[in-house]
Amino acid sequence: MILDILKTVFFLFIGICGIGFLIGFHELGHFIFCKIFKIRTPSFSIGMGPQILKKKIGETEFSLSLIPAGGYVEIAGMAEVAQGEQKEAKRSDEYSFNSKPYYQKLLVMLGGILFNTVFAYFVMIALFMTGMPKLPLLYPYDPIVKSVEKDSAGEKFGLQPNDKITAINNQEIKTIEELNQALKNLANQQATITVERAGSKIPLTNTIGSRSEDGKEIGFLNISFQYPNSFPEAEPESFLDSIKDGIKATNIIIVKIFQALKSLIKKPTTKGVGGPILIIAQTIESAKKGAKSFFILLAFISINLALLNLIPLPIMDGGQILFTTIEAIIRRPIPDQIRLVIHYICWISVVLLLLYLSFEDLKKIFIK
Repeated sequence: MILDILKTVFFLFIGICGIGFLIGFHELGHFIFCKIFKIRTPSFSIGMGPQILKKKIGETEFSLSLIPAGGYVEIAGMAEVAQGEQKEAKRSDEYSFNSKPYYQKLLVMLGGILFNTVFAYFVMIALFMTGMPKLPLLYPYDPIVKSVEKDSAGEKFGLQPNDKITAINNQEIKTIEELNQALKNLANQQATITVERAGSKIPLTNTIGSRSEDGKEIGFLNISFQYPNSFPEAEPESFLDSIKDGIKATNIIIVKIFQALKSLIKKPTTKGVGGPILIIAQTIESAKKGAKSFFILLAFISINLALLNLIPLPIMDGGQILFTTIEAIIRRPIPDQIRLVIHYICWISVVLLLLYLSFEDLKKIFIK
């Protein structure tokens, strides 16, 4: 019992450190570009709540707080709402953000996004060099049915657990991805699905179901597929192959996450969206499964952080980029009052959303 508690505490610590590292690495991107362009950075803070560490190095006071949610680099000449005391927010000399040309301001704002993205590429390349776990997203798996939803198109076809789908309309199917691609253009159409069951090939004919995706009806069976409980590792690859496959794998993840965010923006919903508690819980679970699973999840979260920060809301880097771009076009600063109103509306909205998602997280964790 005590050993289990100690293990849980240890993995909780590892999970929190992982999230804190990603936030810190994001802020480091802003910090490094500030240093490159000689912009003063009075403070560099990671986390929220009570401070547990504080040290001044050079001109910058570095601090670490108890809760690893959020981070902040104070940039001279750049005022940000809800970031505490900012002694040099109005600074306008040669060492201030305001005095720099547009391209330098843009790179400072993009620094965190770039660092999060580079981290994901580095992790994926390193994993291919040491033996990448065979994730369904990156490696093909046979389309073997695990379960069939009640009253679904799959049930009407007569699909059963352990059926291996081998063809649709005589088109050979070898992987789950091939099956999904074949189904896309068959929404609400009659089709013949060939399955391998108990050593025999059986043709099943009925009408493919449908669901909406990006405003378009696509074919859907509403079935789940079998995956191993733990994914075997592929053979380690050469340095050059690891770079090639690591970049390719990261690009696949970026596209998938971008598509998910695009769908979320087109059709706002909290269904399937995890809040901070669920993210930490998933990070803890991945840490329990081993270092590679842990780093894969960190790479996913890092890309999520990068893409979320591109959203043009004032509390995101994308919003700061938007404001900076508008000011470069109109050649004058946006009035502080307008900035404040927009920032506070966004902060309140995001805090309320996080509270709601946290409540939903707790329901998912404790109410099965």
